[in-house]
Amino acid sequence: MLRLNKENTFSLTNMSKGGRAAVARSRSIDHQLDEERERREKEVQILIIGGPGAGKSTFIKQLRLHYGDQFPQFERRLFHDQILQNVAMGLVHLIEHMERLGLQFETPEVQKLAAEFRKKHPRISIVTLIKKFKEENEKAEEICPVTTRAELTKRLSSFDVYNPEVPNVDDMHTLWADPAMQLCFERRNKFETDKLTHSSEYFLHHIGRICSGDYLASVQDILLIRWPTLGVQEHKFLVDSLLYRMIDVAGQRSLRKKWIHFFDEVTAVAFFVNLAAYDEYLEEDPSVNSLQDSLQAFIEISNSPFLDKTEFILFLNKKDIFASKIKSTPLSICFQEYKGSQSLEASLKHVKEQFLQNKPSQKQVYTHVSCAIDVPHMKDLLASVIDCIAEINLRRSKNY
Repeated sequence: MLRLNKENTFSLTNMSKGGRAAVARSRSIDHQLDEERERREKEVQILIIGGPGAGKSTFIKQLRLHYGDQFPQFERRLFHDQILQNVAMGLVHLIEHMERLGLQFETPEVQKLAAEFRKKHPRISIVTLIKKFKEENEKAEEICPVTTRAELTKRLSSFDVYNPEVPNVDDMHTLWADPAMQLCFERRNKFETDKLTHSSEYFLHHIGRICSGDYLASVQDILLIRWPTLGVQEHKFLVDSLLYRMIDVAGQRSLRKKWIHFFDEVTAVAFFVNLAAYDEYLEEDPSVNSLQDSLQAFIEISNSPFLDKTEFILFLNKKDIFASKIKSTPLSICFQEYKGSQSLEASLKHVKEQFLQNKPSQKQVYTHVSCAIDVPHMKDLLASVIDCIAEINLRRSKNY
């Protein structure tokens, strides 16, 4: 039996073997709980989600710039092929518009080159890539079904369904120098549909520098790369002795069922919205407005019972492009009920309200209007976000 000694502690002298084993198990459990609590205090997991083109990958690059290795020179060279591919996409986009406008290349030789270039470097089709991705995933599942999130992360990050051929620099110089191509580029703001992206415009403006022999990607070049994320990418950053594990998952509509596998142990959810997509439609379903699709996705995930106690950080991103568009394209194209002012402030307020009024009343959502390619702006914003996440983690650790 247990008896109390002079120091008011329990003696195990006469305790049975079963009793001593129970105490040992209890101490072991306490030790494991202490270790788990310590691990949680030192590590946070942020689930980064949002629709295609919302700026998730750019956000990760900004974290790397301000809290990581800042893209050393040897690594910047690795981005060269992706940047050349982005230039090629811009050129092919213009070639397609030249056909619509009835513009002809100056010589039959350049016309033939354009046709070959377009065939060799077709524009990215998200629908096609998703199909390939699903096929690869199904094959892998048949061979070896996954049972843990770690296994799923490893598998979904291993598929390479987009591996385009690197374009020839001389061919791009020839196409870009053609007078008809230049005229088409000058008329880009008059394209009624299928407009050039901000990224394509940027890279075409800098095609001379990018195609030079001594080219080394700048930070701005890296931030403006557009490359589809179809699987899962995990990134780690150490800030003030706290390990930030960022889990970036594909945002395409038909791949969102995978999101639920990453809800466990998430400290917070960072949800990205492309503000500039308010007058755009999904490639997967051209009948669905892109911003409305983001709103519906936010409503669904913020109301998920699996994330009932998880706090959200909402990024209303691409404010710069939104500010430019709202001057001529009314917000009512997305929100038909909106009759307010077309000013930037009023329009932003309405969009923000649409998201926040549809979240659960008890859920905390921290909202930021952002421009993920603006380095000074993101430096200040990230400092605020990092502090916010640290506070969230501290509260969670105390409640564990």
